[in-house]
Amino acid sequence: MTVTQKPFDFSVPAKGELVSAAESPVNAPSGNRGRLTLAWMAEENSSVKKGDIIARFDGTEHELEKQRAELELTQNELSQTITSRELNQNQFAIAQQAGEVKQEKEMVEKFSVDDLTVYSKNEIIDQLLSKDYLTAQQLYLAWREVSQQTQGQAQLQLLTLEGKSYRDAISLNAQALNNLEVAAPADGIFVHAKNWRGEKVREGQTLWPGSKLGYIPSLTQLQAKLYVLETEAAGIEMGQRASIRLDAYADQPLGGEIVALANIAAPRDTRSPTKYFEVTVQLDTSDPSFMRPGQKLEGKILVANKEAALAVPNQAVFKDNDNSWVYVASGASFARREVKTGLRSLTQTEIIDGLRVGEKVALLEPTGEIK
Repeated sequence: MTVTQKPFDFSVPAKGELVSAAESPVNAPSGNRGRLTLAWMAEENSSVKKGDIIARFDGTEHELEKQRAELELTQNELSQTITSRELNQNQFAIAQQAGEVKQEKEMVEKFSVDDLTVYSKNEIIDQLLSKDYLTAQQLYLAWREVSQQTQGQAQLQLLTLEGKSYRDAISLNAQALNNLEVAAPADGIFVHAKNWRGEKVREGQTLWPGSKLGYIPSLTQLQAKLYVLETEAAGIEMGQRASIRLDAYADQPLGGEIVALANIAAPRDTRSPTKYFEVTVQLDTSDPSFMRPGQKLEGKILVANKEAALAVPNQAVFKDNDNSWVYVASGASFARREVKTGLRSLTQTEIIDGLRVGEKVALLEPTGEIK
């Protein structure tokens, strides 16, 4: 083919989807403890009104925990009643026994005589021993009363603390049962969230409190999120223009400007090592009548636009690790000539140095004589 100077547009292809620049998040209830099982969720892209229930979590575990705590509380209250009754009965029995000992001691003191002319020495000794025994018994009963009172109160305090823990458990699980539904924070379209693996949140999934379930995007502030292959991202900068076509509405082209560019490339799929740069394009217009977040699209980023450049088809340029060359027609054969390349599009490669207008290059590697 003959080398000519012509306009050269260098654009980078990309694929992606529509996203919203503003959104109202929808999260799992944050007041519950432990993990939650998603029992039901409104269909993706369904139209919702503010206050509509759009997700519901399973409350079976909370209901069982509440019933278990209620049973434990009933048993605890019964134990408190029994312990209190036993303490009162024991205190009454000790008080009654102490009264009897007091009366008996008073009788001994009243009729005690230490006159050897009246009683024998042995009888007097028996009276003194009886008095000492009754005194010791009084001291023992007083100690026993205080000891049982202390032990009984300690048991009641422990049972009271246990009862409080059961009441707290009942209250927490009751609150959790009243906090299993999620309402829409705004009018709009409900979009399901993705996890770090790119998987959508689904019914039956176990989530932590506060986890993101989805969002309700603004349909008037849409952006295109593009993914550019790491090997093709050279030259992409902020502010560059991009043309966008939705897969479902290819006949309605869109345009926009790059407003965000990832610093490093990353895989889109954990099962593939291929890396992409994430590019965000602010669209010139957003039409809610047919545009929705999540719609797949293709885009082209205009990296450079030159009014006059030497460019040849990509297949005419051959490369090794260090050099690039073309085969230039020389009489009846072709000569290998090294060239310096510039920008490269999907079909054309810019030649900065090494070729002149009017020269002819081979589109395929020549099979004949090469100079």
